[in-house]
Amino acid sequence: MRKFPLGDLESRHHTVLILLWTATVLLCLLTCAHVYGLVTEGRQREIQSAERDLSNLTRLSQEHAVRTFRSADQVIRFVQSRYQDLGSRLDLAALTRQGVIDAEIFNQIGIIDAKGIYTLSSLPIATHPDLSDREHFKVHVHQDSGQLYVSKPVIGRASGKQSIQLTRRINNSDGSFGGVVVLSIDPTYFTNFYGELNLGPGGLTALYGQDGIARARRVGDKTEFGTDASRSILFAQRIHEKPFGSYIQHSVVDDVERLFYYRTMPKTDMVVMAGVDMRFLMANQEQAAQALYLQAGLVSLLILALAGGLSRYLWLLRRDANARLQAQAQIRERKEQLDAVFDLSPDGFVSFDRNQCVKFVNPAFRHLTGLGALTLEGMEARDFSAWLAEQCETSARFGGLSAMRRKAESNPANAVETIELKDSGQRTLMLQLRLSDTGTISQLLHVRDITKEIEVEVLKSEFLATAAHELRTPMASIFGFSEVLLTQDVDTESRQEFLGIIHKQSRLMVDILNELLDLARIEARRGKDFKYLPINLQTMLTDMAKSFQCPAGRAQPELEMPAQAITLLADAGKLRQALLNLLSNAYKYSPEGGAVRIEVERLSDKDTTPRVAIRISDHGIGMTPEQCSKVFARFYRADTSGRLPGTGLGMSIAKEIVEHHHGSISIISAPGEGSQFTIVLPEEARSHESGKLSDHA
Repeated sequence: MRKFPLGDLESRHHTVLILLWTATVLLCLLTCAHVYGLVTEGRQREIQSAERDLSNLTRLSQEHAVRTFRSADQVIRFVQSRYQDLGSRLDLAALTRQGVIDAEIFNQIGIIDAKGIYTLSSLPIATHPDLSDREHFKVHVHQDSGQLYVSKPVIGRASGKQSIQLTRRINNSDGSFGGVVVLSIDPTYFTNFYGELNLGPGGLTALYGQDGIARARRVGDKTEFGTDASRSILFAQRIHEKPFGSYIQHSVVDDVERLFYYRTMPKTDMVVMAGVDMRFLMANQEQAAQALYLQAGLVSLLILALAGGLSRYLWLLRRDANARLQAQAQIRERKEQLDAVFDLSPDGFVSFDRNQCVKFVNPAFRHLTGLGALTLEGMEARDFSAWLAEQCETSARFGGLSAMRRKAESNPANAVETIELKDSGQRTLMLQLRLSDTGTISQLLHVRDITKEIEVEVLKSEFLATAAHELRTPMASIFGFSEVLLTQDVDTESRQEFLGIIHKQSRLMVDILNELLDLARIEARRGKDFKYLPINLQTMLTDMAKSFQCPAGRAQPELEMPAQAITLLADAGKLRQALLNLLSNAYKYSPEGGAVRIEVERLSDKDTTPRVAIRISDHGIGMTPEQCSKVFARFYRADTSGRLPGTGLGMSIAKEIVEHHHGSISIISAPGEGSQFTIVLPEEARSHESGKLSDHA
C-alpha cells in the first residue's frame, strides 16, 4: 500500500474538500438555474397562451366594432343621400318607424346644418340646439376627409344620453359645406358586448381612438367612457409600428400590470384592446413556481447535508489516517532507533520467533562470530546451537539454547554462559538468554565480547603481581636489616652500613609509589589537569640540559636545534618530566660512557599539521626487538640483573604524557649499539613571534 507523508495527506484532504464543496455549490446552482428555467418557461407558456386568447378576443371585438361602424356608416350614407335630395323635407322619424334606421343600436340620427344647428332628428326635439362647438361638427367644416368620424363619448344635447357621435360631411352641389350627418351610438352597446368576454378580475376590454381616449372601456364589471390613456406606450409608439401586437405594462389609468393585446381598425382611427391582470394570469404559475422553489430549496438542503456529512466523514477519515500515519511514523522511528541500536551496538543480538527459528541477526553478531555470508535467518534453535558449538574451543563449548532456556525459566540471572571461539583469535564471548512473551519473539540471545575485560583482568593481576614483586624486594631488605638491628648487637660500622641499605631501599619504595601515583593520576584525569601554554622548545631543552645532574664523570647532553624558534602548546612541567625520564634512561643504560645527544627537527609535510621531532639517543647496551616491544609496559626493565636502579615506570609515564599532548613516541635500538627515542609533537601556529612566547622551562 502506498504511504503518503502527513503533509501530502493534508494537502490531498484539502483538495478533496475544495472539489467536494465546489461540486456542491455547482449542483445547488444548477438546481436553482433549472428551477428558474422551469419557472421562466412556465411564465412564457402562460403569457403565450394568454396572448393567443387575447388575440382571438381582440379579433372578435374588432369584427364586432367593424360591423357596427359599417352598419352605422351605411345608415349615415343613406341619410346623407336622402338629405341631399329632399333637404329639410326629410322625415327621419318616419324612416325610423319604417325600420330603415335600427333604433336598437343607435340612439338617434340627425342633421346639423352648415351653421351648426341641429335641425333634423329621428327623435322628437323641442328645440334645435346649437352644436357648432362640438368636435364632431368642427372636424368637417373646412374640408371633406371622406372618412367616417368617431367622436369621443359625449352627452347628447338632443338625446341627453352618453353617446358616441359618428359623423360624415354633407356637401352642396357646388362642393361647399352643407352640414353634417350625425348618428349617436350608445357606448354601453360595446361595453355590454365586452362584458360577455370573461377576462377575470381586473381584465380589460376597450375601444380606443388613436388619440388615446377610450370610446368604451370595461374593467371587470366596471364600465368607463372617455378615459385618457394617451400616455401609454401603445399610442406613443406601438400602433405606429405594427397594426396589432401585445405588450406588458402597468396601466397609466389604474396602475395595474396587464398583458395587453391590441388591433387597429382599418378605415378608422379606432383601436380595440384586451388585457388580463398579470396577477390573475400568473396566480397558478406563481403557486407552481413557489412549489418548484420549495423543492429546489429542499434539494439544495439535501445536497448541502450530504456534502456536510461527507465532509465530516472525510474529516474522520483524515483524523484516523493522521493517527495511523503518526503511529506508523512512531513505529518507523522506533524501528529506526532499534535498527540503529542493533546496527551500531558492539554487542551481538539474535532473536527467535514463536516457532523457535532465528528471525534476526545484527551485524555485531556476524562480526563477533566471523559469520561472513552465512545466513542464519530461518534456522531452527537446535541447528543454531549446533552451529555455534562447532565454532567454540572444546574447553569452552556452547551448551545449547535449550539448557539456557531452562535456566532462564527458573532464574533469568542464571541464563548466562561464556564461550571461547577457536577461529577468532581466542575471542571470549558472554551469552545471556532473555525470554519474551510478545507475539513475534520468543527469546533474545545477547552476545557480548569480554575478551578485553579478561585481558584487563589478566593485566591487572600481572600488574599487582609485578608491583608486589617490585615492592617486596626492597621491603625484604628493609625488614631483614631492621630485624638484625633490633635483635643483634652490631658494631657501629655495620650499623651504618645496614642503615644505609634501609635508607636506599626506602628511597626506592618511595620512588615506585610516587611514579605509580603519577601514572594513576594521569590516567584518571586524562590530562584534565594539564595546563597547555605556548612554550619555546629551544629554551626549555637548553635549561633542562644545563640543570640535569649527570652521573659522575659523564658530560652534559649535547644539543642540536634549529636557530628559528619552535613553539609548542604544552604543559611545560609534564613535558619536561617525560623528557627527563628519557634522558635519565639514556645515561642509565649507557654505563660505559658515550655521548648522549638531544636533536630537534622540524618535520615538513604540506598535507598535515606542522610537527616537531625530539630525538634522545645514547650509545649504551641497546635492546632487542622483543625488548623494544615491551619497553613502554609498566615495571618493564631491559636490565634483568638488578644492577641498574629504576622502577620500570618511567617509559609508561613518558608515553602517557606525550599522548596527552597529541603526540607519539617510538624507539629504535640494537643490542650493543644504543637506543634512540623519538617524540613527535604538533607545532604551535608559526605566526607566534619568538618575542611573544613565554619561556617556560
